[in-house]
Amino acid sequence: SSGINAEYGDDFEVETADAGASKFYPMQASTIKKGGYLLIKNRPCKVDNISTSKPGKHGSAKCSFVAIDIFTGKKSEAISPGHANVDVPIVTRKEYLTSGIDSAGFLNLYDEDTGDMIEDIRLPEGDLGDKIKALVDADATCMVSVLRSMGEEKVIDVKEDNNKN
Repeated sequence: SSGINAEYGDDFEVETADAGASKFYPMQASTIKKGGYLLIKNRPCKVDNISTSKPGKHGSAKCSFVAIDIFTGKKSEAISPGHANVDVPIVTRKEYLTSGIDSAGFLNLYDEDTGDMIEDIRLPEGDLGDKIKALVDADATCMVSVLRSMGEEKVIDVKEDNNKN
């Protein structure tokens, strides 16, 4: 193998460009910071911890990453030579006005920038979903934050918006 840590197999090889080039970009492993994002096994993860080993007699410094999947919360680890490129996912966060919840459990969201209605994002489960439902049921004006990356999306926050009439 081409100097890539054998126990990790080929998971670290660069994915082919047709996997949606705009979803991630390459970045040198040694420049990734804690709190930044990293693709591990094609999953967008937020870097929780980085340790760098000193270069050995043959080879280069290795960066070891511990990161948390931004959608599932699952912890992952990856190792890369410091000079090698790793894939960094493009992660966006956007606020939408919530106008209701349909009978199938999808949120009715309004994009104030484009004027579009978005109706394909599910009400999240657990406390966050309960909080959104309570605000909607009370006819409160609330904004949800949606995190998007690698073709996935997830509601990560809600806040009541008291500025609207």
